[in-house]
Amino acid sequence: MNDWTQGYVSDIEYLPGFYAEQTPAHLDVACLLRGVEPPVGEGEPFSYCELGCGVGETALTIAAANPQADVWGFDFNPAHIARGRALAAAGGVGNIRLEEASFEDLAGGKPGDLPMFDYIAAHGVWSWVSSENRRYIAAFAAKYLKPGGLFYVTYNALPRWTPSMPMQRLLRLAASLDTDRSDRRVMKALDIARAFTDAGADMIPVEMLDKLDKERGEGTAYLSHEYLNAHWSPCYQVDVAQDLAEAKLSFVATANLFENYPDLSMTDEQRRLVESFPASYAETARDYFLVRSFRRDIYMRGPRPIAARRLEKRLAARSLCLVVPPSAIKLSVKVPVGEATLNESFYGPALRALVEKPMTIGELRSLPEADGSSATEREVLGMLIGSRQAMALPNAESEAAIAAVRRYNRAHLAICADEGRAVCALAAAGLGSGITVRLFEMLAYEVLLDGVAPEADAVTKAIRTLLEARGDKLRNEGVPIEDEAEVLAVIRENVDLILTIALPMWRRVGAI
Repeated sequence: MNDWTQGYVSDIEYLPGFYAEQTPAHLDVACLLRGVEPPVGEGEPFSYCELGCGVGETALTIAAANPQADVWGFDFNPAHIARGRALAAAGGVGNIRLEEASFEDLAGGKPGDLPMFDYIAAHGVWSWVSSENRRYIAAFAAKYLKPGGLFYVTYNALPRWTPSMPMQRLLRLAASLDTDRSDRRVMKALDIARAFTDAGADMIPVEMLDKLDKERGEGTAYLSHEYLNAHWSPCYQVDVAQDLAEAKLSFVATANLFENYPDLSMTDEQRRLVESFPASYAETARDYFLVRSFRRDIYMRGPRPIAARRLEKRLAARSLCLVVPPSAIKLSVKVPVGEATLNESFYGPALRALVEKPMTIGELRSLPEADGSSATEREVLGMLIGSRQAMALPNAESEAAIAAVRRYNRAHLAICADEGRAVCALAAAGLGSGITVRLFEMLAYEVLLDGVAPEADAVTKAIRTLLEARGDKLRNEGVPIEDEAEVLAVIRENVDLILTIALPMWRRVGAI
C-alpha cells in the first residue's frame, strides 16, 4: 500500500505557531542590512508562498496584515489545511489560498493556476524530508520564484547538531518498536534513552535529554515531529547552497539579524580565519564558531546590490515602532559574541523618542538631543530590530486594513481560547506582521473588541466575566486561585499594565 507520509510524522498534527522571521517585513530588513534590493518596494503588493505551512498560522497572519498581498500555503497533511481554511473563513481572510499538495505535486505543476511568487518560505521542512523532496522544493522555486525573488529556508545545521545525532537515532529506533501514536512513542523512547545514559551510554548528551524531558506534555507534538521523521538530516550550509544553486538561488543573508554583522558574531581571530576561505564557503566556516544549531537563511534568485547613496536614503526613510514597554528598554544587548553596548549619546534619546511615537531612522538621527553621527542608518535598523526592541512599519494603515486584522484576530483568539493556548499572535496592519501576546493580553483584546471601555475597572470586570463563562480558572504555579479577591487583584494588576503599555502599542502598529 502506498504510504502518503513518505516517512514524515502525520498521525498527530504539528503545533501551530507564528514566526515573524519569515514575514516579508522582516526578510526585507535582512536584505537591506546586506545592501540587497528586496523583492518589492515598501508597502507594495506582493505574492507569498509557504511550503509546508502546517495549519497556516504564519501565512494567515501575513495575509490578514497585508491586504495588498496574494498569499498561498501548501501542506501535504489534509488536517492542517482543513484547520487553516476554517480559520481563514472565520476571520474573513480572503486573500489567501491554502491547498493540500505534496512537494512532488507542486514541482509537477499542481495546482495548475499558481502565480509567480515574490517570496517563497520553507520553514521547518528542509532537514526533515527526504533528499528527493528537497529536490522537488528546489525545482518548485526554480519554476515559480520571480527573478529578484526571495527564498527563505530553515534547517537543523551542522556541525552544531553533531553531538545530538546519536540520540536522535536511538529515539527513532526505540519509537519504531511500538505501533502506538507518535506522541506516546516518543515519550517511551525518551525513557529508553534515559535508561541508556544511566547504563553508561556516554554518546547521548544528558543535558540534551534533560532539556527534552521538559517538553513532556504540551511539547510532545514538537518532539515527535523533530525526532521521529525517517529522513531527519541536519545539513551543512554549503550543501544546502549547492542544492539551491540549481534553482539559480544565491545566499544573501540570515534572518537572525545580528549574524549579518561579522564584528557582532565573531572575534577578530575567527573573522580572519573565515575570510581566508572563498565566499561560497564562508557561512559554513562561520558555523564552526557560532552557537547556531538552527539556520534561518535567505536566498535570492538574482540578488541586486543597492548603490550606497540610494541605500542610505532608503534606510533613512524606514519607519520604526517600539514594541517593548519603556521599562524594558536596554542599551546592553545580547549578540553572538556576548554583549554589545549601544551608544548612549544616540540610542538613549532615540529610544525615548520612540516611546512617544513611531519615527523614521532619518528622524531619529536628526533629533537635536541625539548624536546622529555616532550610529549609521544600517546600524540603527539592525540593532533596534535585532534586539527585538523595535519593528519596521512598512504599511500605511487604513480603517479597512485595521478592520480586517480585527476580524482575523477575533477569530484566531476564539480558536486559541477553545484550545487552551496561553500565547498567540495578533496580526498588525502597520507592521505587515504579527506581535506575540499572552493570556491576559488575549483576554483584554477580546473584551476591548466587544466594546468595553478602555478603563481599568470595566476591563477587569469584563475579563472576570469572560473567564467565568469559559469555566477557566487563574492559576498560581499550577494551583487554581480560589479566593475571589485575589483573582480580581491579579486581573487588575495585568489590566493596568495592558492599558498603559500594550494598548497604546497595539494602536501604533495597527493591531486594534
